[in-house]
Amino acid sequence: MQKEVRQEPVAAFLIDKTGEITLSGNFDPSRLGFRQGNWISRPIFEWYDDNPKIIEAIRQALSGEHVTDEATVNGFTYAISFSPLFDASGTVKSVIGVSFDVTESKRAEEELKKSEFRFRMLFDSASDAIFMMDNRTFIDCNEATLRIFQCTKDQIVGQTPYRFSPLTQPNGRLSEDAAMDKINAALAGIPQFFEWRHIRYDGTPFEAEVSLNRLDLEDEVFIQAMVRDISERKKAEEENKRLAMVANTTTNMVVLADGEGKIEWVNPAFTRITGYILEEVIGKTPGSFLGGPGTDRQLSEFMGNKLRAGKGFKDVEILNYKKDGTPYWISIEVQPIHDKNGNAIQFIAIESDITERKATQQALLDRHEELVKTNAELDRFVYSASHDLRAPIASLLGLIEVARHEKDINNLTQLLDMQKRSLLRLDRFIKDIVDHSRNTRLDVESEPVNFQAIVHSTFEQLQFMDHVNRIKKIISIKQEGDFYSSPTRLNIIFNNLISNAIKYSDLRKDDPYLKIDIEVTNDQAAVRIGDNGEGIPAESLAKIFDMFFRASSRGTGSGLGLYIVREAIRKIGGTIEVHSEYGQGTDFIVKLPNLNSHSRK
Repeated sequence: MQKEVRQEPVAAFLIDKTGEITLSGNFDPSRLGFRQGNWISRPIFEWYDDNPKIIEAIRQALSGEHVTDEATVNGFTYAISFSPLFDASGTVKSVIGVSFDVTESKRAEEELKKSEFRFRMLFDSASDAIFMMDNRTFIDCNEATLRIFQCTKDQIVGQTPYRFSPLTQPNGRLSEDAAMDKINAALAGIPQFFEWRHIRYDGTPFEAEVSLNRLDLEDEVFIQAMVRDISERKKAEEENKRLAMVANTTTNMVVLADGEGKIEWVNPAFTRITGYILEEVIGKTPGSFLGGPGTDRQLSEFMGNKLRAGKGFKDVEILNYKKDGTPYWISIEVQPIHDKNGNAIQFIAIESDITERKATQQALLDRHEELVKTNAELDRFVYSASHDLRAPIASLLGLIEVARHEKDINNLTQLLDMQKRSLLRLDRFIKDIVDHSRNTRLDVESEPVNFQAIVHSTFEQLQFMDHVNRIKKIISIKQEGDFYSSPTRLNIIFNNLISNAIKYSDLRKDDPYLKIDIEVTNDQAAVRIGDNGEGIPAESLAKIFDMFFRASSRGTGSGLGLYIVREAIRKIGGTIEVHSEYGQGTDFIVKLPNLNSHSRK
């Protein structure tokens, strides 16, 4: 039956006043909502129970009214029309009915209604402003439009886009001219997507993204406009630009790492200071290539543990190494960036180069140690100086009193010799004090040095020492090229070391000697001054460079000589070693750097 119904999309039937129905073709009365049966043998009014609504429509038509209705049978929908037929006297004699199969159109209508409902839901629930426009003005908008532009629908419908725009755009162009260009392009079928400065109803400006698309509906052309408020995004972009500018121009190093501490980005200052470019370090942890022999391993482990725990730290000072191996100090602060679950997904490190500050701190520490040392030496100096200065003076005073009562000329001569020795002792002590003061006070000024001349001058100064002529002198000096150092301090060093070798020579030996061996290279001078004198007791070797220490009972000096030698050598950057065996002799080995910077290269 369904197949037969579908074969008759339009069917007609005739009903007289008695209810007799005349069918056309294969018309199926079920299209009117009645059950199948022997309809022809029964008046239609007797089918009332099947479909009373249709029966009422037929009665209305028989009374002269035009009536329409619908019936759905077996999934098909039919539109039914009942029209009265009049005789010559104007009396209704019958009703003509027409049934149309409107199933597909009803389905299409339902789908259209659903589609319109879905579109309206999307239209009204969208977070972006959505407009419908004709060629110039707004004709409809969604709720988001009212929220974004802070107005009512009546205040926006019928207005032009440039009513909600400032007079000019950021590029200086009139908003009206720029808007019409975009609208005309969209009307020509060219989709538009661009950034635009809008204003809200009260005139407050905001940045937006706008898309325009042409819509063709029922022979009419419209424009669908979508506006997204990007003010916050633009603020974030501007903030990021400012941060990027700061990161790129700051003198501090900036490192961006992932949640595992692996480098993702470094700023130019990092490259300038360390020598590493981004491509060399990306994906690596800083400690894997910046650490070196002087890096504090415990501190590195502390920082690693903090990062693994997703925590930051600050004011950590650590020694790193540049690409070329140069050490440098940094103060580092690391802050984590967390996701919404509190997990560290990135780290930002700000590193300050504090190498100069550290050098200053070290210089202050060194200066402090030097002052402590100076104060200690000054205490010892005052004590010893008071003794060593007063002893010769007391001796002289005593000798003068004895001489005053002495009548024998020979005894007077002996007393005068004793006074001379006291004065010489006092003179040596004063000389040592002057040497110590000059070494401590004067800056190092390098000048060309001739070791042959220094050694010759030293022996001239010491030619009147006791027994100097009985000591064999073996001198070897090899010097080529220029050597720069402090002549004043070299004179102090050679004078003390050579005079000690003479003073403590062992004249009981058959061949007492003093040996001087000097070899000068481009970088340094190696000086060896040795003798076969009485030597230094083993228990005294560690103390011979101490202030006022005398290793020999024969010593009549101040005890400052070797102390001054060591300090003078340190002042010009050299080193001194001593090797001695008591009763056999002593060797002093001195190494002095060439203070000429060109020679050191």
